[in-house]
Amino acid sequence: MAIRELKKLGLTPGEIKVYESLINFGESTKTKLAKRSEVSPSKIYDIANRLIRKGIVTAVKKQGVMHFKAANPKRLGDFVKNKEQEIKGQKDIVDKILPSLLAKYQQNKEDVDIDVYYGWDGLKTAFLHLENSAKKKDTSDVFGASVGLAPKQGDIFWKQHQLRVEKLGYKVRIIFNEDLKKNRKQRYEYYVEHPLHEIRYLHQKTLTEFYVYNEAVLILISLETPIGIMVKSKETVKSFRQFFQTLWKQAKK
Repeated sequence: MAIRELKKLGLTPGEIKVYESLINFGESTKTKLAKRSEVSPSKIYDIANRLIRKGIVTAVKKQGVMHFKAANPKRLGDFVKNKEQEIKGQKDIVDKILPSLLAKYQQNKEDVDIDVYYGWDGLKTAFLHLENSAKKKDTSDVFGASVGLAPKQGDIFWKQHQLRVEKLGYKVRIIFNEDLKKNRKQRYEYYVEHPLHEIRYLHQKTLTEFYVYNEAVLILISLETPIGIMVKSKETVKSFRQFFQTLWKQAKK
């Protein structure tokens, strides 16, 4: 008998050994069954009882001694049918409770989507996503705005970014690194004069900036080849808003 096939029916190795022994040798007592199947005598009754519940083994007591016998192999078909009915019943239960479980799961689920962008072209893609998600009534919070390690390329990039922001018309609060006031005067004056921008300063030097929009946070590392990490998560946005607000109170006008 192909043991592998019986495994597919969900029988354990011990159950397979006992069932095969009964098929091959016929009716057996506990002692004979243990010897023929090479299963520990202490486990025979437990295994045989499981096979009896499955309907593929029978038992009868003769002169006070329990004898076990394989049922007609056709009973394996009944066993499979019973399993199918059991599985169908379980599926019906799942189908019944699934909608409510999914509803509760979606309520508590916090989707976190992280994308990494490399270079100036990558940053443009990231900022276009943020800008296009913003509405006129929105406010974007920016911390750590700096000169960066590629100031000339940075000036070109930020000019293009600001032109798009002007067109979209949403407000921006910015906490600058104080060195930008001295080193990039043109960029500084633009922010000061723009009616939709409110700026403050902190005495710091950092190449790391973050941009907080309603749907995502962009963390920017202003290297010669800049790197942007965008995190799309409501909880992350909320956390960074709170952090920015604390820094905003500390920053100088």
